[in-house]
This record gives sequence, structure tokens and C-alpha cells, in this order.
Amino acid sequence: MNDEQHQSVEVEAVVAPGGALRWRRASWQAGYAVSVLLVMALIALLVGAVAAGLQARRDEARSADVLLIVAPALPSQALIDHAFEVYRRRYAPGVVIVGTGSEAMRIALIERGAPEGALQAPAPILQPVAALQEVARSARHAGAASALVVAEPAEMLLWLKLVGDSGLSAYGAPPRGAAPGPVALLRASGQYWRYALFQR
Repeated sequence: MNDEQHQSVEVEAVVAPGGALRWRRASWQAGYAVSVLLVMALIALLVGAVAAGLQARRDEARSADVLLIVAPALPSQALIDHAFEVYRRRYAPGVVIVGTGSEAMRIALIERGAPEGALQAPAPILQPVAALQEVARSARHAGAASALVVAEPAEMLLWLKLVGDSGLSAYGAPPRGAAPGPVALLRASGQYWRYALFQR
């Protein structure tokens, strides 16, 4: 082995441990950053679930310019009964039903005595978030300043934020009864943060 090869081996022996150390340090920093992000995401999810649970028990029923009913694909009997009761009390002059279950909700309210002409139910061609945004903005452009929202309790926090972001003063009137469970609240929290961060 000549002198040049001997020096090259010595340099590699010195550099290799330093490179390995830098690689281990970078890996540790990346792992730490991922752990911090996961913890923050978990905290945000839990905070959202608590907020959704508190809002689910808050009845803010009052007079408003428009009544917005958010109907899931299969509206529960409790939601249908409550929506009709809120309608019957004439809190708002106009009623708009949105959501994937809007037609089922409209038919159920008509069967209970609500006049067909008093209920607006746009065809559910949009996702519920986009549909409610469109309805809230249209109501605002028509002169409405406030909205009373009827929806499943766990989802109320999301819909109130969405309607408020559309420029209306939003109030919630969730069905009374059993409080939503932890799974429903965690799912609602995830939906809330998805909308808050990505508007979808």
C-alpha cells in the first residue's frame, strides 16, 4: 500500500464515524418531530371532541332569519321530531334542508303536517359542507343576518362554525336526549378540524 492509499484509508476512518453520528442525529430529530406532531394532533382531536360535546348540550333556539336543517343520510327519529318541533314554533320564516338525507327529512316533515311549499330542499348534488356553505351564502345575499341550525348534536360545532364563516350569526338547536358517545365526538372533532384547516 502506497502512502496515498494509506492516507485515504485514514481519512475514511475519521470521516465515517462523523457521518454516522450526523445520520443518527438527523434520524432522532425527525423521529422527535413526528412524535411532537402526533401528540399535538391527538391533543387537538381531544380538545375538539370536548368542544363538540359541550356544544351538543347547548340549546340556543331563538328567532332567526332562516332555519337550516342538516340531515344525514339516515335522519334519526329524534332529529326528525325535533326539526318539526322547531319548525312548528316558527322561529324563522324560511326553512332550508341540506345534507345527503334532505329529501327523506323533507318527506318526513310534510307527513307531520309541514306545508310542502314552506320547505326548501336543494338536490344533494354537493357534499354537506359545500351544500351548507352555498345555502348560507345565498341566505346572506338575500338579506338574512342570522340562522338557527338543527343538526345531529355531535356535528353541531362544525355546522355552526361553517354558517358563521359564511357571514351569518349562527345558533344551534340540537335534539334533546342522550349525549353523543366518545366515538361520535371524536369523529365530529376530526370533521371539524378537516373543515377548519382545509375548508372541506
